[in-house]
Amino acid sequence: MAASVLLYAGACMPQKSEDPNKPLPRKSRAESLAWAKQYTSTMAHYAEVKIGNAFGPFTDFEECIGENDEVAGDGRYTLTYTAYADLPLAAHIPAVRKLRAALEKHAGVKITGYQEKNSEVTLYGRHDGENFGIIADTVKPPNTLRLSVSTPCFLPPGAEQQKF
Repeated sequence: MAASVLLYAGACMPQKSEDPNKPLPRKSRAESLAWAKQYTSTMAHYAEVKIGNAFGPFTDFEECIGENDEVAGDGRYTLTYTAYADLPLAAHIPAVRKLRAALEKHAGVKITGYQEKNSEVTLYGRHDGENFGIIADTVKPPNTLRLSVSTPCFLPPGAEQQKF
């Protein structure tokens, strides 16, 4: 997958310095969702937490938006999948520390941001090779740890990639 895809800026088309017609990776929405569910389960395993059923998980498919707010008509999309663990606040930092260590050691994820403040924690990561992003952080309601994964821009199988 192209390392030039901007994940956190909401853009997922090649940057100006890249060929805008470079082939996008192909994956169906069902394949992306299955992968995202598995990856958040792996994150929960590394953190030694159990994903709860109080609310979520949430699945958010969106159109890919270019750096100049362009939207292609070829069906390209991104996915953000978010699951939640019901966990006492005092356990958030130790859980995310375990997740961080495992991701750095086994998963090839580069930690791009990390903060501990009081009992709350925020971790941002990115897998440069596969170009996906992750978040693990303390959120509301109280005692809730969010585990989220965001995919790069994918083109559905069989779709003809729009040229720019």
